[in-house]
Amino acid sequence: MIREQEITDIGQTLKPHGINGEISATIDRDIDLNELKCIIFDIDGIYVPFFISSYRARGSEAVLLTIDGVTDETEAAKLCGKDIFALKSDVADSRDEDTDEGFYISDLVGYTLLDMDNKPVGKISGYDDSTANTLLTIELEDGSTKYVPVADDLIEDFNPEDRSIKLNLPAGIFEL
Repeated sequence: MIREQEITDIGQTLKPHGINGEISATIDRDIDLNELKCIIFDIDGIYVPFFISSYRARGSEAVLLTIDGVTDETEAAKLCGKDIFALKSDVADSRDEDTDEGFYISDLVGYTLLDMDNKPVGKISGYDDSTANTLLTIELEDGSTKYVPVADDLIEDFNPEDRSIKLNLPAGIFEL
């Protein structure tokens, strides 16, 4: 039996997606869903584990989950509008909700990207950490979208108060 002190809130389910049982959800933590043994829902006061068959990104803030045993829209709808939990032991970067320690790539969404002259380049609208090289999705001032790498050695300045980050990017990266 799973107890409340063993789990942590990681997101919410939104609505069914399509007719094959996929569920649109938001994940509020910067975690790798592949690392989770299961996700957990509160079903009538009991914490019940469910196993993710697959998932895929949907925009910068949502994922589409396929859960074992959920094969149609009706079954998916029963799990919608619920908090998603994970075992604390599966979430290696579990942060204490009472502190403000730790910073995650997902926290950069909404930040302004600055060039080396401190001029705004665009807004960070998402990220892709599915490969070894994490990429930020940047909505440029001209309305176009570009992807730029982010790594500790590229960060020149980081300002949480101004919600800005300055990256030392290779010349011509936005012309690619």
